[in-house]
Amino acid sequence: MQEKVWYNGKKKKAVREMVLIAVKCPDCGGTKVGKYGKSRAGTQRYKCKNRDCKTTIFQLEYKNNGCKPGIEADIIRSIANAGGIRDTARSLQISKYKVNSVLKKQHLI
Repeated sequence: MQEKVWYNGKKKKAVREMVLIAVKCPDCGGTKVGKYGKSRAGTQRYKCKNRDCKTTIFQLEYKNNGCKPGIEADIIRSIANAGGIRDTARSLQISKYKVNSVLKKQHLI
């Protein structure tokens, strides 16, 4: 939940309202999700409580673009379309070291 604060026109009194954010598991789409601490960067972690789901812990937002799910597929797709390492890093807003790391894992370098 996030909290919004604004001030009434004349009295300058703070009015607080809670906003509920519906969190769904990115893998199974289930809504049985609970909070599971915070990352080093300060973003909220969540845990899927569905026993059949293979994803247990996930985040809704990432401060580091190189850690986002699916970024490795984007890197390989960009390189396959004749993009260079620096060009791929610039377009995806990640470091060139992340691009090199993914290419080494895929044995493309």
